[in-house]
Amino acid sequence: MPSSREDAWATLNEFTKNPSLVKHALGVESAMRAYAPKYGGKPDVWGVVGLLHDYDYERYPEVGEHAVKGAEILKERGWPQEIWYAVLSHADYANAPRTTPMQKVLYAVDELVGFVAAVALVRPT
Repeated sequence: MPSSREDAWATLNEFTKNPSLVKHALGVESAMRAYAPKYGGKPDVWGVVGLLHDYDYERYPEVGEHAVKGAEILKERGWPQEIWYAVLSHADYANAPRTTPMQKVLYAVDELVGFVAAVALVRPT
């Protein structure tokens, strides 16, 4: 059963070639690892979720597919439910309620990391 950071990194690199998307995944991973202890979570698991949350975006960028297809693929490959469901639940249109702290933090951190990156581009100094 895949579940390690190494497995997540390999999956991310299999599906994602755009350097900006890889940087985003690394940023979300870092933020998730930082928040995990604050909510009683396991940093390694939360980090893997952060790394994988958008791994399918290049292949399935459409609303209704992104995250849904990604979760299906992770499930088919034997990833634990807590990981593939968190990936699924970060998309509003997936009809997958966010019920755990990890799922809720992923939803917030995804946008936060994107915002911080955008601000850094506008104000590089």
